Amino acid sequence: MGVSERRLRSAEFVRVLPGCYTRRDAPADLWAIAGIARRRVVPDAVICHVTAAELLGLPLPRRLTRAGGAPVHVRVGPEAKRRSAEGLVVHVRSGGRSAAVDGLVLDWPVDVLLDLAGLLAPDELVACVDALGSRRRERLRIPVETIRSQARSLRAPGVRALRIAAAQACDWVDSPQETATRLLLLRAGYDEPRTNHRFWDEVTRKEYYLDLSYPERKIAIEYDGLPHFTPEQARQDTGKDAALHREGWTVIRILAADLVQPG
Repeated sequence: MGVSERRLRSAEFVRVLPGCYTRRDAPADLWAIAGIARRRVVPDAVICHVTAAELLGLPLPRRLTRAGGAPVHVRVGPEAKRRSAEGLVVHVRSGGRSAAVDGLVLDWPVDVLLDLAGLLAPDELVACVDALGSRRRERLRIPVETIRSQARSLRAPGVRALRIAAAQACDWVDSPQETATRLLLLRAGYDEPRTNHRFWDEVTRKEYYLDLSYPERKIAIEYDGLPHFTPEQARQDTGKDAALHREGWTVIRILAADLVQPG
């Protein structure tokens, strides 16, 4: 395309895969990089490991993400000749399930969780299992019971940690902070809270979902991260609280500092 080798090696470009570069001021996203990896660098490979996890929207710590410097991970069969290189890790495995997602072929999510089991803290792994059963998930939503069932049949390193995480996981959890709050409640001796309970306000004719709640006791527990401090979201939260208060609910709002010092 007329770009010289010298210019490619300049600060204008960033090497992302063997033989592949992206502009530093407008870098390709992970979907594009993963697509090039399996079309041109390792033809027909399956995107796996932390790369598949990030593309699936699982809540990874920064060190395991593309932004944190993690390489692209792909899986090939034993007959493949491709080796790992800078920015690319090639896993050689026979068999294995996969799923087509928006034009890419990814490792099956339960197998991705198995890879994560050796990299994440126990609660981080629970959050990833929760994420696959999230109410808001649009692609590849997998109920927690399905993950538990599949984990019971697996025989591989990390499966014990995955089984423990799946036993603590719950459907309809929308964020890792909700996972942390739910686990905090359970470990403090409280009952299992309802996740994203639907609440209908007869006055405003609006539908709300409660992060965590005890409906029989009319207690709502909401985690407020940074997005809740925008003017628009603050207005929505005020309306939600007013609707709950009209029906006699108690609303408890949790902040990040409360999870750091939960006493």
